[in-house]
Amino acid sequence: MKNKHLSIFSFCLLALSYHTVNAQTKGVKFLELGEKKEPSINKFLTWDSLGKRHQSRPEELDIKFEFHFQNTTKNEIQIKRTFTSCGCTVAKLPKTPWVIKPGQKGSIPITMDVRGKSGTIEKESTIVTDLGNVILTTKVAIGAIRNINKPARKRSKEERAANLKLAAQNRQAIFQNNCVECHVNPTKGKRGRQLYATACGICHDAENRASFVTELRSISKGKDQAYWDQWIRDSKPGTLMPAFAKKHGGPLDDSQIKSLVAYLVRIFPRELKTKQALLKSTNKKESSIK
Repeated sequence: MKNKHLSIFSFCLLALSYHTVNAQTKGVKFLELGEKKEPSINKFLTWDSLGKRHQSRPEELDIKFEFHFQNTTKNEIQIKRTFTSCGCTVAKLPKTPWVIKPGQKGSIPITMDVRGKSGTIEKESTIVTDLGNVILTTKVAIGAIRNINKPARKRSKEERAANLKLAAQNRQAIFQNNCVECHVNPTKGKRGRQLYATACGICHDAENRASFVTELRSISKGKDQAYWDQWIRDSKPGTLMPAFAKKHGGPLDDSQIKSLVAYLVRIFPRELKTKQALLKSTNKKESSIK
């Protein structure tokens, strides 16, 4: 049972429903993807918008947003780091800390991986500055399914049970046949945090993940390099956990595995600690208001 909770997998035929709405974003006015607007919204820096949205087409799998800003103050502002509400969303900085001088303009690209998802997805990226935090919201309405004559539907309990039975017979099934589109192709060329989002986050950060698929942040404390390398590269016999190394039929080469392990050991815990501190701070503020 314990080993099942440590598994880093899911099955492409499991229905994953993603819909995250935070009270902090209710007042956000969204710009359409590609719509241009001069920065006018003051939130430490001056932004073109705090929210952007897009109606995707079926062939669009990586939705790329870009938030533009300018430092309209007389002082330098440091952007220290970013973290997102889900592993499928990545906000990229050129360096950290990123020092923005008075008058300087810049932009932050945010990519949402919508593989295997349906409906409307709304995700938050928190930009941590030395003055405070800025939440940027990205929203995607997923395009029609390839066969427009077949409406989207949730998988039945029977179908899910069949998928689990298949995995019990062959734990590498997640990397074969129809599952390749969601669990193999998105990992190509990815490293570090982006690789986590496509290889691990697609299952372990899913809102409706199966009960035996662990929320990795809850078990990450104290786990060392050897632990993560073992489970990712080779897994363990007798478990449902697939082996991600190419020698076992997985999608990841040695370099990718090393980059993923480095992310999980060095950066992942820091992101968790920061997120917990921010949530604690927010809860204190809400309590004081009440």
